[in-house]
Amino acid sequence: MDLPFVVSAPGKVIIFGEHAAVYNKPAIAAALSLRTYLLVTPNEDSELIRLEFPDIHFNKSWRKDHFPWDQKPNYNGKSSLSQELEPELVDALSLFLADITSPFHYSSAYTFLYLYISLVSKTVPGATFSVRSTLPIGAGLGSSASISVCLATAFALLDGHISKPTIGRDERTLSESADCQFIEAWSFQGEKCLHGNPSGIDNAVATHGGAVMFQRKEGSMPSVRTSMRNFPSLRLLLTNTKTARRTATLVANVSTLVTEFAKTSEFILNAIDSLTREAYILMTKPVLDAEARRRLRELIRINHGLLISLGVSHPSLEKIRMTADLLALGETKLTGAGGGGCAITLLKESVEESKVLELVEELENEGFETFETTLGGKGVGATFNPTLDPSEFIKMDRIQIEHNVWISDWKFW
Repeated sequence: MDLPFVVSAPGKVIIFGEHAAVYNKPAIAAALSLRTYLLVTPNEDSELIRLEFPDIHFNKSWRKDHFPWDQKPNYNGKSSLSQELEPELVDALSLFLADITSPFHYSSAYTFLYLYISLVSKTVPGATFSVRSTLPIGAGLGSSASISVCLATAFALLDGHISKPTIGRDERTLSESADCQFIEAWSFQGEKCLHGNPSGIDNAVATHGGAVMFQRKEGSMPSVRTSMRNFPSLRLLLTNTKTARRTATLVANVSTLVTEFAKTSEFILNAIDSLTREAYILMTKPVLDAEARRRLRELIRINHGLLISLGVSHPSLEKIRMTADLLALGETKLTGAGGGGCAITLLKESVEESKVLELVEELENEGFETFETTLGGKGVGATFNPTLDPSEFIKMDRIQIEHNVWISDWKFW
């Protein structure tokens, strides 16, 4: 594979069904136009591997001739992937991570090395891997999964496990390709390095794009995932409250409510189930017309009200919702665990940009962080022979990345 090249994968938001999903109800997650980008460039020293991740202030180099290649897993495609990480390789990697003290940096380097040694041959020349994200890191928007997808894709390209992508930005995708399935499977291994027991939803959305409906099954039954790869893009305002929250605590509080008020909470969860299924029907229509979009916005509003009933909203989230409601720009709900975190406002098609800017100004004056983005859109993609200076790439801000990198001739799997 000729260098340089760039791969990119989107973040995600849960738009319907959060918390109810814990109780085996369906939920829908969709890709964002906010993305992670990975630039791969050659090194003068072919034995040197470098990871640059300026968004989390992390740089690290290794000599690949020192890597534990004798512990490299002997996989033959997706079907032979182990359900668990390879313990011998996990143990061998500890030597290469011993001097990293930050847990965030440690997990990033661990994921990088595990996927690199698993997917790249010893004979492939070393390279520099520069990671940039236009997603807020650690805000529940799938940033770690989009990074795992980028790493798995870049390593698979380097060693010839997958072909170059061929689908244009505006072309529809008829089915999931074998290459996409390979990327999804290996990015899930990366998510295991980061999270231990991930759901697999974040990396599925980052790989395939569009939207995904997923549902856990009871006991040992496998979860059900249905992709909506050609779901049309919708205008969205994403607002980060910057309010810290613990997902485990919020899930536990809902569990207490469900136990104490079993009958009432059953009605709430069933209502979320019903609106999620209705949203799925709307989102899979051949054409998402004005009436379907209006109904989606109404379902957003209803879903948020039900989440309030479960006790997972927060004053900061309500302030965002009320500010957007006063300007009548669309409908707002929390996304993810709640208790802070992020809110999404699904904007009306007729909204003028000046009104959106007015809302952005009001929210930012309250100390919130806003992102104008779109819902849906393409999954993992790549552009080859980019005219990017690596030293400039790692200094770019979010707007510069979108203007200088995302405008390239991208192809998708």
